[in-house]
Amino acid sequence: MSMLGTLGKIAVGVMVAKTVGKAMSGGGSILGNILGGGSNSSQSSAPKGGNIGDLFNSLSGGNSGGIGDLLSNALQGKEVNANPTEEQKAEVLLNAMLNAAKADGVIDKQEEEKLLKHIGEADAKEMEIVKNAIESPLDVDAFIKSVPNGMEQEVYLASLLAIDLDSQKEAEYLDRLAKGLNISRDTANLIHQKVGAPVLYS
Repeated sequence: MSMLGTLGKIAVGVMVAKTVGKAMSGGGSILGNILGGGSNSSQSSAPKGGNIGDLFNSLSGGNSGGIGDLLSNALQGKEVNANPTEEQKAEVLLNAMLNAAKADGVIDKQEEEKLLKHIGEADAKEMEIVKNAIESPLDVDAFIKSVPNGMEQEVYLASLLAIDLDSQKEAEYLDRLAKGLNISRDTANLIHQKVGAPVLYS
């Protein structure tokens, strides 16, 4: 399995581990809506049916065939063949999602087990990367410094997708992330609107 495949499985695992997965059967999680599982259409303008790739592509210059399309395929369980650069980007996005999942506290052992259960065929290196990301203390500043130039908005989107945004800690984390990545309030709000999430800034 590629890192992108692992990222796709982790994306689903995050939903389950953080109890966001409940929305896939009719609630209102952000990622659940984007994957087509949410039913609260009156409150969400999120695209349906796996259009997550279009969202990432729109934040990276609108180019199709990039990591957005690969991630969309991975989330749908399709085989993906990514080049080394795309694999590195996938690792950054994976860390973004896991860090966001820790924003309201730590990922406990039970949540970790749920996450790892979804990885399946990941090789030893990928499993080690995931376990390290899960178990390491949340260091927002260090993570921000690790984000490659040009990936700021994609990282913010991945972070937003990993949470429900229903707690003050999660809102504070996204605010800190946006400021650290030099994402303006208007741009952050636009990303939230793209996925039907509550905006941070009035």
